[in-house]
Formats: sequence, C-alpha cells, structure tokens
Amino acid sequence: MRSNRAISTTSLAFIDVMSCGLGAVILLLILLDFNRPSDDIVTPEPVAVVNEEEANKKLLKRKQKLIRASGQENNKIEKLVAAVSDAMIDYSQKAIKLTEIPRTPDPKPPKENLLDKPASGELIGMSVKGKRILIALDTSASMSNEKLIDIIMGLSDTSGRRLASGKKWLQAKRTLLWTIKNAPKNSQIQVLGYSDEVKPLTSGWMSQKDTLNKVGLTLKTLSPIGGTSLGQVLEYVEEKSLAANSLYIITDGLPTIAGQKNSGLTKFKECFKFGSNKNAYIEGGCREALFAGAVNRFQKTSTSTVNIILLPLEGDPKAAPLYWKWANMTRGILFAPARGWPPS
Repeated sequence: MRSNRAISTTSLAFIDVMSCGLGAVILLLILLDFNRPSDDIVTPEPVAVVNEEEANKKLLKRKQKLIRASGQENNKIEKLVAAVSDAMIDYSQKAIKLTEIPRTPDPKPPKENLLDKPASGELIGMSVKGKRILIALDTSASMSNEKLIDIIMGLSDTSGRRLASGKKWLQAKRTLLWTIKNAPKNSQIQVLGYSDEVKPLTSGWMSQKDTLNKVGLTLKTLSPIGGTSLGQVLEYVEEKSLAANSLYIITDGLPTIAGQKNSGLTKFKECFKFGSNKNAYIEGGCREALFAGAVNRFQKTSTSTVNIILLPLEGDPKAAPLYWKWANMTRGILFAPARGWPPS
C-alpha cells in the first residue's frame, strides 16, 4: 500500500512567484511602444526657402548702380585732365610769346676791388678802427709757407727768392695792405716788421694814404727771414712809447726767440735741441713760455686793444687758443682767414 507523500508548501510558492514575474514581463511588452523616437534626438531646424529670382533682381540693381557711379567718376577725371591740359597749353603759349619779345641784357655790375670794401663787409665782427693804429707784421721765415717741408726747402735757397714767393707770404702782404686800406681815413698809422729783430716799415706815424703808398713800395723788396721774436717787437713798442688805440698783429704762430727783457729763456739750455743760437729748434712748451713772458710784460703798461690775424702753420696747435686769450683779454678778436683771403 502506497504511502501518502506530504505536500511541500515551499515549492508551490516558487511556482507562483515565477508565474507572476512572467505575467509582469508580458504586461510590459504589451504596454510599452518600442517604436517611439527618443527625446535625446535633435530635430534639424527648418531651412529658409530663398526666392532665387528676387535675389537675382537685387544683385542686378546693385551692379547697375555701381556702373553708373563709376561712369560719373570717369567723367570727373576726364574733365580734370582736360582742364590741366588746357592750362599747360596756355602756359606754353605764354612762354613762347615771352621768348619772342627781345630782352635787353642785364647790365653787368662793375668789378669791385674787394680791398675797397668796408671791413664789416669782409670780416664778421672785425673792423679796423682807432685814431692811432699800430700794425706789426711777422716777417720770419715761417711766414713763407704753411707746411714745414716747404719752409725748410725755402731756407735752403740762399737767394731768398723761394721764401719770398711762398703762397702764405703773398697772403700776408695782401692782408697788411687790406688792413691799411680799411683803416679810418683820418687815422694815424705806423707799421712794424719783426722777426729776430724789429724793422719799421713807415717813417713814424703817417696818414692812411701815405702809409698805404709807403708800405706798398716797401713790400716789393721785403722777404721773410729769421725766427720769430714777439718779445722784441712788444719791447720796442714799450721803449718807443708807441701808444696806440689798436694793435693789429699779423702772424702765424708762437715765438721761437726770446726778447731782450721778457722771459730769460736763454738761461734754460734744455729748451733748445741744437744750441741756443737764432736758428735752433725750440720745443713747444718753451714757445708757450716765450709767448707768456712777452705778453705778461707788455700788458703791465699797455692799454691797446689787441687784434690778431693768424695765418695757418703746420705743427703749432697751441697758437690759436693762446692768441685768442690775449686778444679777448684786451677786448679784441682773433681772426684766422681762409687761404685765399683777401683776393689779389
């Protein structure tokens, strides 16, 4: 006899759960619409519809407008070109008419002797003035030429013609004549030449006219020679009591020879390279001392206005500043003329 099995309640409950789950799945399949589009998909914006015919009409109108504006500008340019052409033709016709009119030649200005012109017209700031004018012309050998080699070559010519024909010496003589010519007509003038000695070129104080004639004759035979002693000429002025309102010195550099009283450099043998004779070579520092000694002694008693006309000389750089300082101290000026001044 089969025994009765006991019924398990657990197995029945599992079957129920599985049935319910299956039913739920079937229900979801029925209720959900899987063909519906997702909300994340972006729909494209509608494209504007362009009326091609209207757009072509607008473009055509703009093109016609630009063509009309370009035509107007071309007309303006053509009118401007025509006006310029008419003006040029008119100017050419007038120029032709003017050339056809005979013109009288302009009168040539008379040739002027530059030495006759007033000093202010030739030298800015320099004039020859004073009732009593003393002029000292440096007649040393260095006044013949600007370059040392030319001076040495001139010294080798014992006749003195080479020195006398030097360009700078010719300029120095013209400068002296210019100074006399431009002095006041009523002034009294005395001219001295100096090198290693002093030589008067006039017979004491003379009128402007007489001085010009006298000096003009003297310069024809005067030649540059010897060294330069500024001290001797200044001592001569002091000894002869040549009280002048203005002193004009025409020179080219610092002295090379001491005066009789001024600096005493003859005692210092170290200043001279080849002895202490007149033809010795003297160093630059000693030349400055000679200059200072001569000027300091002279200025103790002098009241003259000193003006310097300094011609060029190779190898004497200290001359210009020292002479300028002396002239400025007496309210005079220093003038360094160009090589061709004054013209012959």
